[in-house]
Amino acid sequence: MREEQTYSLKAIEQRLSDNDLPFSGRTELDSAYFTFLRPSFICATAIHASGQIRDELHPKLKIGSKDRLREEDPGTDCFLKNFPIRITALDSRYEYDINRETARAIYDVAWGVEVWKDPPTGREKLLSLAKHAEFHKLMDIIAEYLIRDNDYGIIFDLHSFNYRRTRGGENTKPDINIGTGPVNRGRFGDLIDDFISRLKEITINGTPLRVAENEIFTGGYLSRRLSSEYYDKLLVLAIEFKKIYMDEWTGEIFEPVLEELVDKFTQVVVETSGT
Repeated sequence: MREEQTYSLKAIEQRLSDNDLPFSGRTELDSAYFTFLRPSFICATAIHASGQIRDELHPKLKIGSKDRLREEDPGTDCFLKNFPIRITALDSRYEYDINRETARAIYDVAWGVEVWKDPPTGREKLLSLAKHAEFHKLMDIIAEYLIRDNDYGIIFDLHSFNYRRTRGGENTKPDINIGTGPVNRGRFGDLIDDFISRLKEITINGTPLRVAENEIFTGGYLSRRLSSEYYDKLLVLAIEFKKIYMDEWTGEIFEPVLEELVDKFTQVVVETSGT
């Protein structure tokens, strides 16, 4: 199997500047895997899909792999497969959380669970935060690229959420939540409304999905930061899928459900964006 190429942020920026596509690989600090297939104004990212943790940090963790998996977003990287530009963050949110600002990116306690039995050293934290910074700089490069030759760009910021807080229990939370709290709805309102309207037509195994806007999540740090920086030019849609495509307790993926959900979501993106 061919080894994946590693790129510095400067090299990525240069290739995009030259429109030297396609190319794919990993960032220099290994915070992300990226694919640029062709020029486009749309991009998708799954920032909690992976659970990578550096070897030196594993012995220091108090939280086990199953508990980590429960608050990660496994399977969300599958939604990226048909996008022309796609970014998968590689590190676990329990090392550092990309969707929190730098000062709060490393947890002591997360969702009521202690993360560390031995806290990372200052040097270890600095490396984790350097990876956090690398990912956000990569997204800035991508944002600039999306809007460079277009009137605007769209980033689909893909997540999932738990809905069975007790085994066997359920609640009435939406199947898909669109977080638009930080975005310029004055500029992008019609596009957002069209996107949500099309999502509401999706059925999975014949069952309609409930789609809501800002009901459980309005957008995290990535969405807030990019929306603030590129308010009139960039639409960041923070999308949360209820984990109906998996057993959130065991991590088992229900492949037919996920495949159908991915295909129908992709079709909605195509119809909405015209790509």
